[in-house]
Amino acid sequence: MIRKFSLCLILMVLLTLTAGNAARADDRSDQIAGLFETSFAMENAGNYDRALSDVQSILHLDPSHYIANYRAGWLYYLKADYADSIKYYTKAATIAPGAMEPQLGLMLPLMAAQKWTDAEALGKKLVERSPDNYLAGSRLAYIYYIQGKYKPAEQQYQAVLKNYPSEIDMMLGLGWTYLKEGRSAEAREMFQKVLSIRRQNANALAGMKAL
Repeated sequence: MIRKFSLCLILMVLLTLTAGNAARADDRSDQIAGLFETSFAMENAGNYDRALSDVQSILHLDPSHYIANYRAGWLYYLKADYADSIKYYTKAATIAPGAMEPQLGLMLPLMAAQKWTDAEALGKKLVERSPDNYLAGSRLAYIYYIQGKYKPAEQQYQAVLKNYPSEIDMMLGLGWTYLKEGRSAEAREMFQKVLSIRRQNANALAGMKAL
């Protein structure tokens, strides 16, 4: 009888502890959801410091939260804190090693910080993995262009335009690449193509003036 009573008492304690743990987990989930809600609202209002503070509160509760790390990378990028942006995008990529998303995000602070060698290496890896990905391909084309690697830039812009032939930014990028290569006729053709769609496009007009 005593043994039976002891087992019942143990079961009651375990059930109480389990219920308590579940309640705490639910409370934490609600807290995290609320912090995300205010963080997005603050970002939309242009208050990046407050948006980031809410994300850091989430990371205090759960340091391995993928979306919080990914979002911290984005918010630090918006604040032009590229070192911390790289740090958090890298952490997000570590948490989700098979995902394209954090690595595409990582390209942004690498480019903004003018870490062209690292940005190019990452861009090549992503384009090799997903040749039709617009963000990877277009960013790699620009990375080549800004470094003066015009032939690879030309090829990359052409590859992107093959899949996304209506993208004006890619037409402009290719036009300026042709201009840098001294291929005036091809450059003029690309700038005129843009102007046939957007007659007042400042970039295309500048290209025509530079011919």
